[in-house]
Amino acid sequence: LRKIFDDQYKALPSMIPSLFDMGNSDTSYEKTSSVGAFGDFTDFDTAGQIVYDDVTQGYDVKIEFKQWVSGFQVERKLYDDDLYGIINKKPRGLAISAQRTREKHSATIFSNAFSGSGSISGILTNTEALSLCNSAHTSTASSGYTNQSNTGTTALSSTAIEATRRLMAVFTDDRGNLISVNPDLILVPRALEETAWTIIATKGEINSAENNANFHFGKYKLAVWDYLSNSKNWFFIDSVLMKLMLQWIDRIPLEFGQDKSFDTFIAKYRAYMRYGYGWNDWRFIFGHNVS
Repeated sequence: LRKIFDDQYKALPSMIPSLFDMGNSDTSYEKTSSVGAFGDFTDFDTAGQIVYDDVTQGYDVKIEFKQWVSGFQVERKLYDDDLYGIINKKPRGLAISAQRTREKHSATIFSNAFSGSGSISGILTNTEALSLCNSAHTSTASSGYTNQSNTGTTALSSTAIEATRRLMAVFTDDRGNLISVNPDLILVPRALEETAWTIIATKGEINSAENNANFHFGKYKLAVWDYLSNSKNWFFIDSVLMKLMLQWIDRIPLEFGQDKSFDTFIAKYRAYMRYGYGWNDWRFIFGHNVS
């Protein structure tokens, strides 16, 4: 049964490794603080000496690890009567349940990206206290910064993708300096797959009689996720920054265990996992909350 469970779980597709920086931990929680940017270099010929700079400590992010469990039982008579077809379905089903649970939890990062205070009960605490996609991201720096937005309400289209790319190009650090954000991944629910594919896979300009070259052709990757809860919302992502800023930490990887009850002739099987997830910076993504 353990082999059936392991083989089924390994065969199931998952978006988590594609989107998250996967890690592990040996502590009860992980806490990080972002570090601000240095200012520009000074003119040494004018100053006559080095002007020493320092960075500002950013917001704190704490990821804690929740426990998740499930299991099933097998009666002695099922084993005695050689009803392995029934028995073998149970570990397969449990493996599917484990994978589905992880996918649902990870997808909430995006499904809930436009609401809340940037925290997940019992898992993520973010001292900026703003949602992942927000119109007024703040900074801990004392000067040189204006609030930034990484959210919109525009439906997916060729025009919307280009407008969003330009908005992401002017993302700044905590001192208002431009940073290098290069969105190369479009994340959509199943309902928008055809629209997104048409935009990035059509050689000619979309719905244009002139058939000019399509600026977006082959330019971006496409990720389709059935666990995104809204059929209209979509996200534009810098996949390099995403792997630095979006975290999934397995405190205890998925385990499968078994025990027997002497008095009831029932074998018990259980699966256990403990993990946390979240983000330490928002600058990898721009989300559209489409009404």
